[in-house]
Amino acid sequence: MQLDDPRHEYNPYAAPTTDDARSYAEDEPDEHVLAERGTRFGARILDNLLLVGSAIPVMILFIGTDALDGAAADEWKLYLIIGAGALLGPLPLVIYQWYLIATRGQTLGKKWTKIKIIKADGSRVDFVSGVIVRNWVLALFGLVPAVGQALSTIVNLVDALMIFSDDRRCLHDRIAGTKVVVAPPKAGS
Repeated sequence: MQLDDPRHEYNPYAAPTTDDARSYAEDEPDEHVLAERGTRFGARILDNLLLVGSAIPVMILFIGTDALDGAAADEWKLYLIIGAGALLGPLPLVIYQWYLIATRGQTLGKKWTKIKIIKADGSRVDFVSGVIVRNWVLALFGLVPAVGQALSTIVNLVDALMIFSDDRRCLHDRIAGTKVVVAPPKAGS
């Protein structure tokens, strides 16, 4: 191919180019590195293990109390007591996790895996975007009468599968306008 060929898009006045595929925007300190899918999954597992761990002691306490005397005879009372323990045990942990998300953009699992939630524009999340919109909106599908459980299952499956998109944002991330990134190391560490 000749340079003076009119079909060739050679411009002698164009800025020099490089074969390096990396853009200069990636070098800016404000740029965030997306968290790996496996790291996000690991953080979710850690958070869920904490939830289960916080429910077990309260359930054991409820089962071991005298409140269950005669409850074994009434099966519904037994289920009610165990259910109350399963809800009351994790409640302080859940509130603390919400506080961490609203103030740091991290749950305990995300903190331990060194990732955090930020808004898509790079700013910090608050309680509304980090907790209410990101988590509670999808949970509302389960409250739809008659079809709530099936609808919730489908929405949760779509939510989980969207992690495989190029930008690694799940459905809850897109709804809340957030993304999960690698947390920058603390100063002095």
